[in-house]
Amino acid sequence: MKVDAFYEKATGFKPYPYQSRLATTDSLPALLNVPTGVGKTAASTLAWVYRRRFSDAATKQATPRRLVYCLPMRTLVEQTRDSIRRWLKKLEVDATREKGIEVHVLMGGEDDGRWYEQPEADQILIGTQDMLLSRALNRGYGMSRYAWPVHFALLNNDCLWVLDETQLMGVGLTTSAQLAGLREKLKPYGVTQTLWMSATLDTDAIISVDHPRPANGTWSTETIEADDKTSEAVSRLLNAKKPCSKERISLSHDNKKEYAGQLADSIVDAHVAKTLTLVVINRVTRAQNVFESLNKRFAKSKNPPEIKLIHGRFRPADRAENQASAFVESTIPDAGRIIVSTQAVEAGVDISATTLFSELSPWSSMVQRFGRCNRRGKCGIDGMPSAQVRWIDINTSEPKRSVDAALPYEIAELDKARNVLETMTDVGPQLLSAIKVDSPQPIYHVLRRKDLLDLFDTTADLSGNDLDVSRYIRDSDDIDVQVYWRDWDLKDTTLKGKPPAPMSDGQVVFPAPDRHELCSVSIAAVRGNSGFIEKAASKDFVGYKWDSLKGDWQIVKRNEVLPGMVLMFHSIAGGYDSLLGWTGDPKNAPVSDRRPEKGNSQDSMDGDELAATPLSITDHLRDVGTAAESLELTLQSDFTDLPWRTVVRAAWWHDVGKAHPAFQGAVIASNAELDESQLWAKSGKQGYLRYQIKPPIESQAEGNVLVAVKPQPRRGFRHELASALAWLQQHDGETDAELVAYLIAAHHGKVRLSIRSMPNENRPPVSTRLFARGIWDRDILPAVEIGNADAEVSRQCELSLDLMQLGERDGRPSWLARSIKLRDQLGPFRLAFLETLVRVADWRGSQQGESR
Repeated sequence: MKVDAFYEKATGFKPYPYQSRLATTDSLPALLNVPTGVGKTAASTLAWVYRRRFSDAATKQATPRRLVYCLPMRTLVEQTRDSIRRWLKKLEVDATREKGIEVHVLMGGEDDGRWYEQPEADQILIGTQDMLLSRALNRGYGMSRYAWPVHFALLNNDCLWVLDETQLMGVGLTTSAQLAGLREKLKPYGVTQTLWMSATLDTDAIISVDHPRPANGTWSTETIEADDKTSEAVSRLLNAKKPCSKERISLSHDNKKEYAGQLADSIVDAHVAKTLTLVVINRVTRAQNVFESLNKRFAKSKNPPEIKLIHGRFRPADRAENQASAFVESTIPDAGRIIVSTQAVEAGVDISATTLFSELSPWSSMVQRFGRCNRRGKCGIDGMPSAQVRWIDINTSEPKRSVDAALPYEIAELDKARNVLETMTDVGPQLLSAIKVDSPQPIYHVLRRKDLLDLFDTTADLSGNDLDVSRYIRDSDDIDVQVYWRDWDLKDTTLKGKPPAPMSDGQVVFPAPDRHELCSVSIAAVRGNSGFIEKAASKDFVGYKWDSLKGDWQIVKRNEVLPGMVLMFHSIAGGYDSLLGWTGDPKNAPVSDRRPEKGNSQDSMDGDELAATPLSITDHLRDVGTAAESLELTLQSDFTDLPWRTVVRAAWWHDVGKAHPAFQGAVIASNAELDESQLWAKSGKQGYLRYQIKPPIESQAEGNVLVAVKPQPRRGFRHELASALAWLQQHDGETDAELVAYLIAAHHGKVRLSIRSMPNENRPPVSTRLFARGIWDRDILPAVEIGNADAEVSRQCELSLDLMQLGERDGRPSWLARSIKLRDQLGPFRLAFLETLVRVADWRGSQQGESR
């Protein structure tokens, strides 16, 4: 399909010349630098779709199969998703079609899309820099720690990263540049590329130690050219009139209490019926106050304008309800619409306000905000009301007293922007393009190669804590946690005030949080001296987190709150209002419980999927091995340098460790109907397994009394470690034996670079006997038929834990030394991708077993 016809089919309009060039150029540029309002989202997304699905074979092969679309603000995620899905549907390549392109939003909480189970599929993944960069650094916020390596793999191999509105990303922009450079050096599988987009792009901002300026001195760039300017639509946008003046109301330390009401009066006076007025406020609390003041002004009006509040501190369901009509210009009522927003509207919101109020902000942010006024270039034409822009000064004449009013920005940034604005009477795109403002260069933490290699290890320390990646993702004042609210019976004495266990009688009764109930909250608003944890404590409420290592709820003190943490409060602890979003005020209670009707259980180190159908180990190995071979057939032409034989072999052997008596004892205990002479991989029952070794005799005499012999508990047992040890006992020294062992051990994300005992394990009676993950040194593992075409058998063997110790034992390197060698030889991206393929084969094989 020709690119013009392609664009018309997708959007209903012919492409601008720069959009055509982006879709048809020999290779994508590094930068897309075009003014606001000329379709950057469509340009980047549809360029990828065209190259991946509608271009020649060579271009398709050179185009990554995953598009990762990164936004600085969560407000726009759903809007971007809906636009892309609409374009794909019109192109007849959406997910409802065979081999259609899937679109997924990556947020915190449970993800029903399970996009990560389809590494061969063409996919568009949309998320904020918090969610995407944390995953790309192997520390995914708001998700299971055991799934980190899979997301890390799929977001660093065979993918095109598109970063929108980079001027808002802060340190995240530096990290994205470093990741691009490290991908180039560490050689992931498939093609990887990065495209940075902004109307105010500072090209020096993507220069970093591992991503230096190109040898020719300039980044490859797509921008508006002469042929674009001949387009009537582009010309109208570039020449749009936007008269600008300073608002009579300003913000200072002295008037912060009266400010919201005074500003509301000015907004009421300036608002024009049948049009949109946009008010951009720098802080969420101030935006909420202005919103409430406007509602009071119109409380007695018979025909008030529609008033909307937009910011990033809403739960997704409430935000979607607010935004459903706010951004649809065709539904503006006769009285008009007023949107009060934070910086959330700076990034890609496709709205065109007649009247714009904006608090003073850094120049790049002001340019983005101006782009939301008269965006179509129609104001003042054909009887339409003229546009008007009013900027609201923030008094910084007394720096010490002005810091709070200036937040979240630096005073120096505001002063520079003010100096420019005081000389301007119009802020149309043509005039803005001629203005250059040097912003202060902040000092950021830079992700180095060593940091990335260290992050490959996902093992928590003994306190359950991890390496903190927040300094690479957002500026320190802009780091978030995820909060949700649940209702449970506080009078239930069996709970002792704590939340219920996730499972009861094999059923999920208190599911893991769904992304639709999570609210992103500034970490400072939760853990500060006057943060919500302290406020909730005054009402005798505490925050909880789920501890996957201990498999229990843990109370979180304010000094224990970490970036990306998922916290739960009781509904009556308050802190949230469906109209205002996060308030942090306990008076806003109760908060509705939005738990999913059908959810998944919380993850735990002990957790194993039991499946609804009993299945023997050999049958399960056959299903998973066959699934791995199928993946090889699908992907081998794209990844010719991938060690497919090793991946497939690991899949065939991955669960031989389930023959261990601790696993078999747990399976039989969960389903007494199973034949004990069989070796079972799946019990056919739901719930947590209680790992235990069945005693050889049921009872023994103690004096004149027969006493039942209790099973030997093995808390924390990990069958994948037993599988890896059994493989090495029989194949150590063979080609790729260490890689097979690693892939076997890593197939649940719970045993990877290191092997160590956990605090809650049962200890052997002999103190010198090694133990780790429920395995005791010299445990006997029964023989298992593998079931593959080679008729392999895992022989009965004695499991040795010598590998968990540092240094060599009888010439055999430690597990840690072997794992680090693999990481350094293959690179972290490739090794994680191989892990992912084995895990995908396991998931697919398990689904096949369910259908028996």
